[in-house]
Amino acid sequence: MFEKITNYYVPNTKESAHVYRSKIGVFQGWVSVLVNGILFVLKLTIGIMVGAVSVIADAVHTLSDVVSSMVVIWGFKQAEKPADVEHPYGHGRAEYIATLIIAILLVVAGIEFIQVAINRIQHPELVEASWWMIILLSVTILLKEMTARYAEFLSARIASGTLHADAWHHRTDAISSLLVVAALIAGRFGYPTIDGWAGLGVALFLIYTGFEIARDAVDDLIGKPPTSEEVETIRQIVMSIDGVLGAHDITVHSYGHDKFVSIHVEIDADETTEIAHDISEKVENCLEQALGVEPTVHMDPVHPNDPVVNEIKNYLNDKWRNNDRIIDFHDIRVVKTENHHVILFGINMIIGLGQDKIVECCKSLEEDLAQKYPGYEIKTNVSPLYRY
Repeated sequence: MFEKITNYYVPNTKESAHVYRSKIGVFQGWVSVLVNGILFVLKLTIGIMVGAVSVIADAVHTLSDVVSSMVVIWGFKQAEKPADVEHPYGHGRAEYIATLIIAILLVVAGIEFIQVAINRIQHPELVEASWWMIILLSVTILLKEMTARYAEFLSARIASGTLHADAWHHRTDAISSLLVVAALIAGRFGYPTIDGWAGLGVALFLIYTGFEIARDAVDDLIGKPPTSEEVETIRQIVMSIDGVLGAHDITVHSYGHDKFVSIHVEIDADETTEIAHDISEKVENCLEQALGVEPTVHMDPVHPNDPVVNEIKNYLNDKWRNNDRIIDFHDIRVVKTENHHVILFGINMIIGLGQDKIVECCKSLEEDLAQKYPGYEIKTNVSPLYRY
């Protein structure tokens, strides 16, 4: 059903994926505005009629859904804007700002209703709602859950954290409505304080959900690491290209749906500059076509046929590769001139390893190689945390 609705109202034509993604987000936003607008009026009317603080709180929760859906629409409209002089990487992170605003609205609404709910607990009032009101509010729970599931469906379709947050906003509203229905039923059986406790539960649920959503939005704004699967996919694509001997120091920057990738690629140092350039262009084209990313390639010349290099590589893999602090080695080079004998290579360390442990590991490694290869100066280069 969700598939048919989406294809009917937002057909996937020959437009770019970026434009289609924006249309999906805006469409979901307007669907949410329509559904929540109707439910807000309905809940507020019932809440005023019976004087139930939990119902009125739930109505305001639904109103916050209307506002958050408008923010979703704004976020996707902003993200649709092309790059300009002030924003050369586009406006994709506006979607994260929209998500953060939704989270703040949830927390503010929750804090405001804690005071109202506590007051109702301290001064309970008997709330007697008609059964038709209870049934009508129960129907709103089903409608909100359907809206949440549709938002989840569209979120998976375009990989949107904003729509995922919006879906949970709808779902928390459905859960809070469930508490309200329980409170109204309890009120009919002579338990007036349940209304205040239900209102408090709704308020705490709002705050908790808001903090969870805000944490994800802040992580996206500051910059999250790529998944291990994403890094491995990039590595496998690059390694499948003729002439590539190794791939390392992969960096991924995300600006909404747009991603920028930089990668170090090892090639034979004996290749001509023309061939090296052709390999780099193949890497860029393959990554762009396969993943839709904007790649930047750094070429590292290595000597795969140098016996000393191969000996060092085998030694490092045999003795140090299983070290719990080291991920891998790369760019192994040997400089041997009349005045200098140097062994150089890069290391990727485990994420989260303290600076003292990194220094200790490098020192032990350099001392070991200095004993193995006397007369050589050992130089190691530890890759930053954002390179994989």
